[in-house]
Amino acid sequence: MCSTCSRAFGGWLAGCGAATAVISAVGQTILMMTSHGDVARLLYGIVVMLLPSAAVFIITCLLTAIPAAIVVWFTEEFHIRAAGFFACAGAAIGALSITVLLRSPAVWTSGLVCLCVVAGFVAGLTYWFVMCELVTGEDSM
Repeated sequence: MCSTCSRAFGGWLAGCGAATAVISAVGQTILMMTSHGDVARLLYGIVVMLLPSAAVFIITCLLTAIPAAIVVWFTEEFHIRAAGFFACAGAAIGALSITVLLRSPAVWTSGLVCLCVVAGFVAGLTYWFVMCELVTGEDSM
């Protein structure tokens, strides 16, 4: 596999992980607020949240693979390296993904789209950062 492809794949996986972290952090915050100071309940909730977090990661990977590949191809073709572009593309992919996953107009008023847009924004920035670091690391060798 070419070095650009492996860098892009690594960046995409890191972006999916970052999006999962954002979504899981919101879940953990809700869990903290609803535990009302009960440490045992909070710890139990943290352990129980591991499986849904893994499912969120897998679903994120499945839903974003094709749109992310298109964005990566586009940016490689036109040599786009701007962090803002990747952040906005990630946000758009986040909005697209939740719209495809939950085909209901209520999704747009529930706040889920905002959560996925923020997660996509963070994922796009993560992708940009990982790609910059990998390119810098290859140039120094």
